[in-house]
Amino acid sequence: MKRFLTAIFIVISLVMAFAEDGVYPDKVVIGSFQALSGPYAVIGQGMTKGMKAYFNWINEQGGIYGRKIKLIVVDDQLNPSKTVVEVKRLVEEDKVFAIVGGLGTYGCLAVMDYLNNKGVPFVYQGSGSSKLSQPPKKYVFPVQPDYLLEGQLIGKFLVETKGIRSIGIIYMNNDVGKEGLTGVQKRLSKYGISPKVEIPYNPLETDYSSLALQVLDKNPKAVVIYGFITDTLRWIKTLKDYGYDGLIVTIYPNADPAFVKLGGKYVEGVVVTGWVPIPSKDNPEYTKDYQKFVEIYQKSYPDEIPSSYAVAGFIAAEVFTEALRRAGKDPTREKLVEALESFKHWNGIMAKDITYGPGQRRGKSTMYFIKIENGIFVPITGLMGLE
Repeated sequence: MKRFLTAIFIVISLVMAFAEDGVYPDKVVIGSFQALSGPYAVIGQGMTKGMKAYFNWINEQGGIYGRKIKLIVVDDQLNPSKTVVEVKRLVEEDKVFAIVGGLGTYGCLAVMDYLNNKGVPFVYQGSGSSKLSQPPKKYVFPVQPDYLLEGQLIGKFLVETKGIRSIGIIYMNNDVGKEGLTGVQKRLSKYGISPKVEIPYNPLETDYSSLALQVLDKNPKAVVIYGFITDTLRWIKTLKDYGYDGLIVTIYPNADPAFVKLGGKYVEGVVVTGWVPIPSKDNPEYTKDYQKFVEIYQKSYPDEIPSSYAVAGFIAAEVFTEALRRAGKDPTREKLVEALESFKHWNGIMAKDITYGPGQRRGKSTMYFIKIENGIFVPITGLMGLE
């Protein structure tokens, strides 16, 4: 009887030791939502591959404290109503430890409060919405710079680095564009400057000719375009065909090889923001890191050139894994939060300069600027912050 009670006690102790959802003696189970099908599948599939490549590499080394990381990815097709259903299933049925690397602003915002209220860590969102970090939420940890920060840094770059005070802003008439507009306006106001022209537009429109004439009428020396690849290229082509020869600056979602390939000669000289450094002869240390990333990626996907979306997924996996390591041998969600809050300018392989803290959820507060020269992205500044 005594032996029986001892055995029961041991079993109960083991259960209690691993009572945290998603944490088992041999694995940690996490979830993610991605567009794996539909019109945005190329983004979701790329991001998923980046996460899987990193986790595969970690698992090959024995995992974290002997636990492998198991990733469950659900397909929400970038539809926020589907995101809600799928994330609730991950949390309530699959009992995941955390959500890592969700894709899409509206899906991320749709589940943000649910996850925070449930006490489920939400690490890395494929979104630049400042609503993810402002106000800070205990369990929500953005990594990408938000568009409000980016807009302020663009304003700083144009005025302080380039000495340009005549600036126009072209922005998508949605949350992304409006956040960017607010950011640029906020920074320009510090210099006593107002934008020379502000043009909202519908990204679904195919002809920007009449709007372009309004820009040319004011003829600012620099134009900031808050748009994504397709509509930004349409704007650039229209402006340049109409004779605009000022500086054009656009945002980090356009820092992708597809932007250069599709834009051709039209994007020569265009400046793009960036938050993930790119390999170059002037940055041998980062070039070494990038080569390491490609090596890890191609262990899972041989001979495949990773996309910028794969880089995003890789960074999401890096940040979570480092936090899991810091959380110790018996991880809990609370310990994961404490671990993330211990990040101070942390660098991984591709993740660079990540900082959190109590009440601080803007993981990335610095960006740099790159210029397209001869079809190649060339860094023209180092990392810049608001100060």
